[in-house]
Amino acid sequence: MTKRSRPAVAAGLALGAALSLLGAAGTAGAAPSAADGHATTVQANSNLRSAPNTGSRIWGTTTKVTEAGVECYTRGQRVTVGGYTTDVWYFGTVIDYDIGHIYGNVWMWGGNVNVGADPAPGIRSC
Repeated sequence: MTKRSRPAVAAGLALGAALSLLGAAGTAGAAPSAADGHATTVQANSNLRSAPNTGSRIWGTTTKVTEAGVECYTRGQRVTVGGYTTDVWYFGTVIDYDIGHIYGNVWMWGGNVNVGADPAPGIRSC
């Protein structure tokens, strides 16, 4: 095994992540970058919607904890699930590697997005 410096390993991991995101972008558009949004994850079995409410079209449902890039948030329908209530919905891109699909321009209910608070600090309002 070759010993590598921490900066070299970190740079390699960052480059690999960026290339995997860009390579998977396909027809859904460019994958989010740090300049475009906030990198996070979305819980398994989360519905990805066309608008910030549960009555809107479901574009897909995550199969496991999945990578996401959040561009912004808005206040939409108030939802309570598992004892958690919020009206914050995040807009962005979700990458589900298990099924090989990228969902661009989708809304995710705040209770399913792993950002720590709703709305999360550092994520702008839409």
